[in-house]
Amino acid sequence: MPLKNPPELVQAGQAVHGRETRREEYQLPELWALHLYNYDGAFELDGREFVIRPRYASVTPPNSRIVYRFQGESRHIFAHFRLPNGGDLVQMAVIQDTGEAFGALTRAMEEAAGWLPSQPRRASVRLWDVLWQLAGQPMAEREPNKRLHPALSRAVRDIELHLGQALVIPAIARRAEISHNHLTRLFRAQFGVTIEGYIRRRRVDRALHLLGHTTLPVKTIAGEVGLPDLHFFNKTIRGTVGLSPREYRERKSER
Repeated sequence: MPLKNPPELVQAGQAVHGRETRREEYQLPELWALHLYNYDGAFELDGREFVIRPRYASVTPPNSRIVYRFQGESRHIFAHFRLPNGGDLVQMAVIQDTGEAFGALTRAMEEAAGWLPSQPRRASVRLWDVLWQLAGQPMAEREPNKRLHPALSRAVRDIELHLGQALVIPAIARRAEISHNHLTRLFRAQFGVTIEGYIRRRRVDRALHLLGHTTLPVKTIAGEVGLPDLHFFNKTIRGTVGLSPREYRERKSER
């Protein structure tokens, strides 16, 4: 699904089904749908059957034929929304177990529903955040249906938030609540590089962004990305893109 730009939240709230009938069929010709479930049941999407369990979330595309089967009174949080076309696609599971995140996702969607009448843009941005949490990583960057190991997710977040500081691998592992060796294996399996290689790549990515999109001095950028030794910073950038930081900035400004 396209998630480069924020969705337009059209309607959201809590729905109650299964009181009078155990089967409901419907279509949303123009709208995507998100549901957060807290009951057992099942639904069909264009003929494919999926089981519903408490703490599950589903995302269905427009114009899909959906048939729900309930076991009794069933309540769920829903959101109907439009997505603008364009941008990279991200892989989204039709249905997934959100686990411990369910409570936070539910609260976020309850907030979005409450904001919608008076603050529709704020509500749409909250929905956007929920969709990204459910999607995980861009399609090209992850294997189908594979979510980050919780410790790996903590380590990646730690790195991103402290990229401009000296990063010590054992300390990252300790904060991620995992052994150094196990974390190293997770990085290799997920990203194909060591932790050190991942940190170096993310520092270069951020440096190139700052060089191409800001007027910050090169020395300042080097410090911002945790490579304060200007000689080493220049060598690292040249080794990656074949240009010095100043040459890279000039090349970007000519486009």
